[in-house]
Amino acid sequence: MLNRFSLRAVIAVAALLALAAPALAGGAAVVSLDSLPGEVRAGQTLHLGFMVLQHGTRPVHNWEGVGPVEPLLTATNKETGETYQVKAQMDATKLGHFTIDVTFPTDGTWEWEIQPIPFEGMNKFDPLTVLPPAAPAVEADPVPASAPVAGLARGVLLVGGGALLIAAAAIELFRRQRPEKAAAVQ
Repeated sequence: MLNRFSLRAVIAVAALLALAAPALAGGAAVVSLDSLPGEVRAGQTLHLGFMVLQHGTRPVHNWEGVGPVEPLLTATNKETGETYQVKAQMDATKLGHFTIDVTFPTDGTWEWEIQPIPFEGMNKFDPLTVLPPAAPAVEADPVPASAPVAGLARGVLLVGGGALLIAAAAIELFRRQRPEKAAAVQ
């Protein structure tokens, strides 16, 4: 049987636990993505929007008595162990809504989660397969493909135009000399 001291100790511990439980209440929040990410490529920015819901139902920006909610995305490349973290930004237009821009530095399978600090726990999501960077677009040639033809055509026009001018000048000289001969014949 318990002696008086032991009974008092058990009652004191139970009372302390009962008082501590309300202080911990409300420390859970769920992150709900606006939409699942589509194709993700290394080096390209992925824009995510999400809600932070206290107890999974109530949108929250600020945990009363504790401070503002500051969600942190943590991603880890399964193959290399590389870790990447980004803080989300609060959306001032919608209570509990946050946005985040993520640029995965390398391709591979990335495990990722969002912790809505100061709330406890992580909200883990299915791993993302990050594809290699898209092949760079082939830049258009600054000189059109028809440039040699256009350059040739321009040259032909210049030479042809010059030849026409010379021919016109020669005809004019010839015509000026002709009227004198024509007057002498009559």
